Amino acid sequence: MDGLEKKELTILSEISRISNSPADLGHKLQRIVNVVAHGMEKEGASVFLIDPSGRNVTLAAAVGLNQESIGRLSFPLGTGIAGWVAEQKVPIALLDPYSDPRFSYVPDSGIGRFRSLAAAPILDEDQCLGVIFVLSSEPWSPSSSDITLLSTTANQISGVIRSARLLDSIQERLSELATLYEIGMAITSTLDLDQILGIIAKNTSQILHARGCAIRLVNLLDGHSSVRTAYQAGEENMKQLDGLIGQSVAEKIAAERRAVVLEDIARSDFARTDPAIEPCPLMGVPLMYHDKAIGVIILYGTDDGRPFTEEDLQFLTTISGTAAVAIMNAVMYDRMEALAEESRSRASELAILYDIATAMGTTLNLDRLLRIILTAATMGGAGLGFNRAILLLVNERSNTLQGMMGVGPSSWEEAGRVWSEVAGRHKSLLEWIQSGEIFRHHDTEFNSLARSIRVPLSPEEGVLALTALERRAFNIKDAASDRIVPRELRELLRVNSFATAPLVVKDKAIGVILVDNMFNQRPITDGDIRFLSMFANQAALAVDNAIIHTNLEAMNRDMRSMQEQLVQSEKMAALGAMMAEITHEIRNPLVSIGGFARRLASKVAGEAEKKYIDIILREVSRLEGIIHDNLAFIREMTPELKEDDLNGVVEDVIELYEDELLQRGIEVKKELADSLPAASFDRQQIKQAVINLITNAMEAMPDGGVITVASSYRSEPCEVVVEIKDTGPGIPADAMHNIFNPYYTTKVRGTGLGLPITHRIVKAHRGRIEVRNQDSGGAVFAVFLPCPSKDKTV
Repeated sequence: MDGLEKKELTILSEISRISNSPADLGHKLQRIVNVVAHGMEKEGASVFLIDPSGRNVTLAAAVGLNQESIGRLSFPLGTGIAGWVAEQKVPIALLDPYSDPRFSYVPDSGIGRFRSLAAAPILDEDQCLGVIFVLSSEPWSPSSSDITLLSTTANQISGVIRSARLLDSIQERLSELATLYEIGMAITSTLDLDQILGIIAKNTSQILHARGCAIRLVNLLDGHSSVRTAYQAGEENMKQLDGLIGQSVAEKIAAERRAVVLEDIARSDFARTDPAIEPCPLMGVPLMYHDKAIGVIILYGTDDGRPFTEEDLQFLTTISGTAAVAIMNAVMYDRMEALAEESRSRASELAILYDIATAMGTTLNLDRLLRIILTAATMGGAGLGFNRAILLLVNERSNTLQGMMGVGPSSWEEAGRVWSEVAGRHKSLLEWIQSGEIFRHHDTEFNSLARSIRVPLSPEEGVLALTALERRAFNIKDAASDRIVPRELRELLRVNSFATAPLVVKDKAIGVILVDNMFNQRPITDGDIRFLSMFANQAALAVDNAIIHTNLEAMNRDMRSMQEQLVQSEKMAALGAMMAEITHEIRNPLVSIGGFARRLASKVAGEAEKKYIDIILREVSRLEGIIHDNLAFIREMTPELKEDDLNGVVEDVIELYEDELLQRGIEVKKELADSLPAASFDRQQIKQAVINLITNAMEAMPDGGVITVASSYRSEPCEVVVEIKDTGPGIPADAMHNIFNPYYTTKVRGTGLGLPITHRIVKAHRGRIEVRNQDSGGAVFAVFLPCPSKDKTV
């Protein structure tokens, strides 16, 4: 065996050993060029490989050249010695490469230290994989044996490259299968859509070495795509790129239901000459579920700049099938959860509405019903949970919305106290009603504010009027800038957001409910508005029933009153006729008896005779008083109304009876209001009524006592009041309901007509009279007379 054969055997043997080693291709090639340089007794050797694009040859391993050039030194196919050999697929030997026009000198590569070279293509059948060089620092003219050895070595290296790439391919396929398994396990282990999309995007990007990935799902409601997740490995510009063309790419893929693979986005129709589009490859596939595209997966760019391959597309298509099923499972799960939550919410709302309806059915009293409705609107848990609520009803006579009641705290302190109390008791609305606690403490500041509201039913009056006129709810989120919110209402409520809902019965608005969250500032949602509208419809029926019931009761009372008046009128007519006859028959004899008695009194001198005559005269006067009272009672009361001062009437009566009160030992206390407004009344009739009450009080205290006369003013409803209190024994309980009946009296003497006459006078003035006993003893008579009032409006 000669030296050349021994050299060849050594080189090939060493290359075979290197091929069987576990090192990667780069390390194997580096060891091979060392073996070749040493075996051929030259100072340098190198291997160039054709990159995946097939357009360039790049330095992959070298000895004698600068190591920094590995991976950087590259020639287009056909350029330079490496590019020419790779393209022509023939070996070459150059004694002086610098004089060869095919040679490209690269100073930083270290090629300048060599004088001669030989190169051979690394062939796999007809495909060139690369080029191997042997470099000599001395002039060298390779023999045919050297070229044969180099070509043989190149063939051996071809096997090494092919085996390494086959191993890499197998490992990559195994990695892909492992990734597919991991993705499958991961996306089937959760039903969270965003988590599934993140897993798919991340793993797909990693296994296919993509710089960015975006998953767009088709909105099944309107057919447009929307980005649900994107994974970028430090490539923010990929996200920007998806923002520029992702929508149009996704629509094309979804519409055509086939993949799109682009070598360079910048040179595609999607770029539309946009300078912001940077050159990079793209690959996208549809997410198919039951022959329907539910979305797309789009990959942008690769780590090494290579285009996406057919193998990449097959892998992505495989992933998309599994991903589509997992995504639809998650979407359907989300929908089921949403439907379940909506069902739970609806069931809760219906349960609350049922409880509220049951509570509202406990009464037909309008005031109690309004209290129940507003309590339900402001209760947490068992109610709608708003902070405050106001209910207004339509007044058809004045064509206005009138505030009827408000429920809610007036301050932070009150809110905290009330909510703590409610939270601590855990009562249902029905339990609160049964306890009677919700019907206490009506006269709150917020209730007074609510009752002061008056709104004309005209569109230009703003949101409250519009709620009733248009019969729809309003959710006011910014009252300060909303043109339908009057400034007066905003200042009255002191909130910038609130909601209103109409109370509608038979397509007719009978009222409006207004709610807000003044204290916890919780936004009022569309769901709240829907629930409030359902509640308002239910409340409207209850309120309408209560109003009908109230009207029926009022009609029954009016009918009973009219019947009583008719009976009373008939009685008074009969009584009047009888009294006229009696008066006619009695008055003339009484006049004669009185006249003769007075004559006898002037002529009789004896004390005993005068005593008897005085008795006759007193009895005659008493009988005349009885006749006068009877005539006064049966006479029709028609007051002549004039604006007058009630305090002045009281002062006149007290002055009139001043001497008699002193004689009886009765003290009079006056508690008259300083600024009592004028009222319309008949001065003589009201004076007679006050006289009757003071006379009644005097007769109740034969041994002296105290009479307190007080006057006052009430705004709701507008009334002037005079009260007469005594310190007598009071009125017996069994007599209380009879004291205003004619001829009923508890006194030894008297006609029993004083209080009935007073009652008729007050009633003729459209007023009322109330009587009660004091805890400390004595009776209290209170006369209420109506006076003009001015409504507040907003």
